[in-house]
Amino acid sequence: LSAAAAAENQPRPEKGIMGAVARNAVQVAQGMLTAFNTSMNKAWRQEDGLWFAHLAECRAQDVEWMQWQRSVWAEEAEDRRRKLKWKEEDMVQRNLDNARSLWLRFVERNRRDVEEKSEQLKAVSSLAAIFAGFAVVTLTQFNLQQNFSMTLVGIYGILTALVEGLMTISMVMCTLILGSIVKIGKTYVNEQSEEEFIFDCLAFCQNFQEGDRPPCPRHSLEVFWESRCESSWQCALACFSLGVSLFLLNMIIIGWITYSTQSKITAVFFVSILAIAILVWCVAQYSWGAYIRRHQYIDVERDPYAGHGLPYDWHLAPTSRQTE
Repeated sequence: LSAAAAAENQPRPEKGIMGAVARNAVQVAQGMLTAFNTSMNKAWRQEDGLWFAHLAECRAQDVEWMQWQRSVWAEEAEDRRRKLKWKEEDMVQRNLDNARSLWLRFVERNRRDVEEKSEQLKAVSSLAAIFAGFAVVTLTQFNLQQNFSMTLVGIYGILTALVEGLMTISMVMCTLILGSIVKIGKTYVNEQSEEEFIFDCLAFCQNFQEGDRPPCPRHSLEVFWESRCESSWQCALACFSLGVSLFLLNMIIIGWITYSTQSKITAVFFVSILAIAILVWCVAQYSWGAYIRRHQYIDVERDPYAGHGLPYDWHLAPTSRQTE
């Protein structure tokens, strides 16, 4: 029994060969799997390395793009700064243009004042000279009657002297005033006055508050006329008006002396016509003389406009400096 059991326990030759083949096959399979795993790990590592390289390249591109974006932002900030600077410069230039336009308006007004006053003075001076010449002609050409009333002759002499004196005074005063305004009118629009006015406008813009009005030139012909010429102009115009009235009265006396001794009817008609002329002259003086002598013209009363801020406040009536 023991021998038989030992014989059974001994391995058979066929089973040993199959086992070795199986083990070799297993080992070969394991080697192939290991080699495949190794190759796959190597390929994965290579692919992973390529991916990391791609990520590094992408990061480099991101860094480069961020640097470019920062440069673009810096350029945009510089553009905004330049635009703000250009806007400020444009506002300064616009304010300067407004000040220049206002200055040109005052220059034009000054020129028109000079022309207006000059025409008035020339007209009164010329008419005064004409009337004075007529009075001189009547004085030299008039022949007195020997048997005529000496009272009328004395009145005639007094009236002639008054006409000559008043018309001469009016002519001389108008001539002197005319020369004065022509001489001094150009000094109000010179470079120094423009410089003062432009810098006054600069202070107006820098210190502007709601309700402020633009400045006016410190000197103008209007102020000079009110302070120096208005009283003389009123006196010259009054002398001219009174001289014309006396000249017409003088003509009545001359006509009466001339025609009364020859024809009473002619003398009466002559005196009547001149009396009507004197009445018309008085009406004209009442209606237009007072208007011309009035140095401040009456305007329609209205409420002043409230300030709306720049640039509309540039068109408000300037601040008056006549007291200065």
